[in-house]
Amino acid sequence: MKQSSISSVWKIVLLGALLLLIALLFPQPITAYAITLILGVISIVKPKESLFLLIYYFPIRSFLVEINPSLKLIGDIIIIGAFVRVVWDARSNWKQIFRFEIFEWAFIAFLIIGAISSFITGVSTGAIVFQLRAFAITFLLLYVVKRLSITKSDIITFLWNTLIVALIIVVQGLVEKLSMRSALMPETWINRSLSSNNRVRIYGLLNNPNVLATFLTIATILTVYLKKFVTNNKLQWFLNISLILMVGVWILTYSRGTWIAVVIGIVVYTLLTRKWKVPVKAILLVGISFLIVTMPTTYISKWINNNTEIGNFPRTGPAEEVDTGFADESKRLEETFSKSTFDKSKTTGRLFVVYKGFEVYKDYPLIGSGFGTFGDSASKSYSSPIYKDYDIETNIYADNQYIEVIAQNGTVGVILFAVFLLGLLHLFWKHRKTNPYAIPLLASLVGIYWCGVIYNMWEDKTFTMYFFIITAVFIQFVSKKERISK
Repeated sequence: MKQSSISSVWKIVLLGALLLLIALLFPQPITAYAITLILGVISIVKPKESLFLLIYYFPIRSFLVEINPSLKLIGDIIIIGAFVRVVWDARSNWKQIFRFEIFEWAFIAFLIIGAISSFITGVSTGAIVFQLRAFAITFLLLYVVKRLSITKSDIITFLWNTLIVALIIVVQGLVEKLSMRSALMPETWINRSLSSNNRVRIYGLLNNPNVLATFLTIATILTVYLKKFVTNNKLQWFLNISLILMVGVWILTYSRGTWIAVVIGIVVYTLLTRKWKVPVKAILLVGISFLIVTMPTTYISKWINNNTEIGNFPRTGPAEEVDTGFADESKRLEETFSKSTFDKSKTTGRLFVVYKGFEVYKDYPLIGSGFGTFGDSASKSYSSPIYKDYDIETNIYADNQYIEVIAQNGTVGVILFAVFLLGLLHLFWKHRKTNPYAIPLLASLVGIYWCGVIYNMWEDKTFTMYFFIITAVFIQFVSKKERISK
């Protein structure tokens, strides 16, 4: 496939941004459908360039869909369009079309098993398709990007675009915090009644503090990588300031699970590389960001809350949960390991979900109860045909990828999902001595394993978009090196 220049990528990015702006200014369905069609055509004609639009779309998808609900399929259409073009270009080489890594075959088999067990359980076709899409749409990026011609210029452009969208999200997040969630947000978000524990957290344009923290972790790592390509001193300072802003907002998400994942990743990286300066630099960056961004923002927001009327109005939207007590940042950290938090987790939280998940597994031990039956995106949107049997509320969300897999996919699904996860680990481990990016990816993957305990990580489009694109580029570069060495 013909390589694209940087200028052509930026032209498509600017065109995509203009089209999304039009869809926000004129939030009618016909506008969104027309724009989706245009971007779909572009993805077929210019598959590699169109993928850069996903860097902007998925991180702010919640915001876009809140303003214009008909924009929800743009990401899917771009990926499918690029996939169709890649398959078409390889039509003369059928072996290439069906060439997969072992962990890819395992994931495909995992999806098939989940669909089969869903049909057996009686899940609606709509719910099955919904969940298959949740898992598979960004997985297609692994297939597509491996088969595109990726250059160093593409990587640098990818990094700069990530930084741009990250800074947009950071600015909005700081405004959200300082305005008491009353500015630069959709009206429905402004009116949401948050618990005292969550009111202090920045939700951002991603509309979820944990997803925001995950995105900022990725953006921070990629910005550090971008610094390696920048020689201009002024740009280096710009990148350093950007890192401080991103990490400062990252702290303000108060995403304890993501914090732990980052620590795990840094520890694994340090043990494998013996580069002891890395954790020191990470601690220094967090400390500077805390002093320059987190503390001032927190104190200013408290002053605004106590001395002005900004954000001081009744929230008429649905309550997230029973709202009691004064919002205090320290309260969230203190309650992490408290007995009340543990007791609540056993009755309505993550431990409750784990208990119920194993109950489901006991009744469906071989291939599980199927997609759309327990704690996934489909069961939250469509409800589940088995919830009444287990006294489960219809809006339950697992927040634990592993118990979801155990319940929905049974022993066979667990084995296939394990092959997928461990296959990725083996991929990076195998090249740890020959590729400088193998160990960073391996360390990140171990941190991701932890995230699966507390989030439905592999259904998060922003995370999976980045992970599968980066993994595909890694595989492509490794394969090229192996072919040259032969």
